[in-house]
Amino acid sequence: MPYQPFTFVFPTRIVFGPGESGRCAELAAELKPEKVFVCTYADVRLPVLDQLLTGLDQRGVPYYLHAACTANPRAEQIDEAAAIFLREGCDLVVGIGGGSVIDTCKGVALLAKNPCPEGVWAYVSGEKTAENGAYPIGLVVTIASTGSESNESFVVTDRLGEQKMICNHPSVRPTFSICDPTLTLTLPKRQTALGAADIFSHVLEQYLHRDAAVDVSDNMSLGILEAVYQWGPVACETPGDLNARSNLMWASILAMSRVLGVGHEENWLCHMLEHAVSAKYNIAHGAGMTAILPAYLRFIAPQDDAGKLDALKKLFQAEDAAAGLEAFFRRMGLPVNLTEALGFTPDEAVIRELAQNALPWGDMAAGGYAPFTLEDAITVLSEACK
Repeated sequence: MPYQPFTFVFPTRIVFGPGESGRCAELAAELKPEKVFVCTYADVRLPVLDQLLTGLDQRGVPYYLHAACTANPRAEQIDEAAAIFLREGCDLVVGIGGGSVIDTCKGVALLAKNPCPEGVWAYVSGEKTAENGAYPIGLVVTIASTGSESNESFVVTDRLGEQKMICNHPSVRPTFSICDPTLTLTLPKRQTALGAADIFSHVLEQYLHRDAAVDVSDNMSLGILEAVYQWGPVACETPGDLNARSNLMWASILAMSRVLGVGHEENWLCHMLEHAVSAKYNIAHGAGMTAILPAYLRFIAPQDDAGKLDALKKLFQAEDAAAGLEAFFRRMGLPVNLTEALGFTPDEAVIRELAQNALPWGDMAAGGYAPFTLEDAITVLSEACK
């Protein structure tokens, strides 16, 4: 079918380029905050953080430093941070880091404007609707990966480590996101590889659909996939290559800006499957995606009358799309099945549990492919262990 009607809005101010991270205090001060809630990692102090704090001091802007973010943030962590935000009288969140920091910032900004006894999970689970717009958010992005610096989504794990869900609210789109590729030059190889794989997965799940005549979207997706396929291994093998770092960072922004998915079906099944895995085992999201995606490509191959996998096969110059994807991930040193990603093979009972947690609302739409059932989830997760 032709493009469906859509509305596309991109209000986030993207400040991109080498050295632009030095402007963070300036951009934050432009918003005239009473007090800034600076949010970053618990286990590492990034040099750009001190640059921000010094800049805020020089401009006479008060701040509270919340250095407590961890991977796969849980609901209780966001609840605690939002309580501190309100106690300190903050009115702007500025995050420095990658996906986990950004998720925390968005959750805090939304919950602080919409306090409730049940905490942020009430909004993530859909039990409640956030009526008020979030506090403004500014970001300094330190890894090309999540892409949530350019959209209205954030991901939270529940208190029990069973569910990991996406929350969408238009007000959590960052006011500004500073994307300085030089900040990624010192990333370890594995983090670089995981980020590239995450970008690839984001684009792939907007490309794997069966709508016809949406060539602008599909060609944009294929172009970004080709760029990540080219530059991901280069960034891993030559960490100081600024061309590679810049291409990956821009790809990350575009991949999750929503521009690739408007007006046609999308297919986020692998993300739902992976969220169940990383909620339970707290593995890196990118590693979970590389472990599941090849199995899913094999699963949908019989339904691929649109030729999407043929185009991927051509990109990879491989015998089939799944094998080419595995070779790409292996080149960057990443796992290509769940046994490798977890360090053990989950048994049948765990596979069923993961499948159930991945589909909390039952069968899911799959971009025009056959509806994805619990048994399908069990099949893909089982194949992903091999």
